[in-house]
Amino acid sequence: MKIKSIIILSLLTATLLMSSCGTIKKGAAATLPQGQTTTPTTVSSDPLNALIATLNDWQTMQAGGNIKLSAGSSFSSSIQVRMVRDKDIYISLRPALGIEVGKLLITADSIYAVDKIHKRFIAEKVSLLTAGIPVTVSDVQDIFLGRAFIIGKGTLSDANKDQVSAAKAGSGISVTPNEHYKGHVYSFAYDKLNNIVTLNIMPENSTTATYQVKYSDVKPTDAGKIAHGIKVNATVEKKQLDLSLSYKNIDWNGNVKIEHGIPSGYKRMSARDLLSMFSN
Repeated sequence: MKIKSIIILSLLTATLLMSSCGTIKKGAAATLPQGQTTTPTTVSSDPLNALIATLNDWQTMQAGGNIKLSAGSSFSSSIQVRMVRDKDIYISLRPALGIEVGKLLITADSIYAVDKIHKRFIAEKVSLLTAGIPVTVSDVQDIFLGRAFIIGKGTLSDANKDQVSAAKAGSGISVTPNEHYKGHVYSFAYDKLNNIVTLNIMPENSTTATYQVKYSDVKPTDAGKIAHGIKVNATVEKKQLDLSLSYKNIDWNGNVKIEHGIPSGYKRMSARDLLSMFSN
């Protein structure tokens, strides 16, 4: 992948993860964890309460990591990720020698991507990615970390657990918010140790997910159990994309510096420009 496409990598990181709650694009069917069905089989409150107990509070997060993107050709880069809960998600791309060549910032209402190599940037409303569904920054942070949530209503907790249904899924459970969007259901699958396995999106009354975010390397942290590995497969502009994101050395609740400004002298690009670049 050419270095000129670095800004595309920035946006796709957010696009693929955020689109799990935005416009549903039908692709290859994803197999659900063994035993999972879309017919709720009520489980006792104890397993759900035990799951909620793994979702601790947090205020800031910063970590190193790596991102890999395959879209015909492939690209890999070291990254730095910083978050302020309910406010900001910041991803810095550093493919060589720790030098930042691109960055992505998601705020409550906007998304910015900066290509430092060619002095270009994109500034768009978050609605560009969410298709009008009321996904919040908090929801996107939960997608990035592997935490169950209810769209627009926050992380799964004692306060909102009456708005979800829990069902047996093999040796684990699935958690499905009761409110559906655009004829689709989204659910979170957990194994018997309360480690998140997938975020699944499927049409109502179906047993096959049309979109899936896969989680791995779940570890206990100060913020509770957090997935350190994320994989997404999707189709964008008729091209198959495979995205892998991994974290290391996560630090919680420290001082986090996030740059909100756009450097002077940079040329603004539109979302249409972005898609045009990607189709080349």
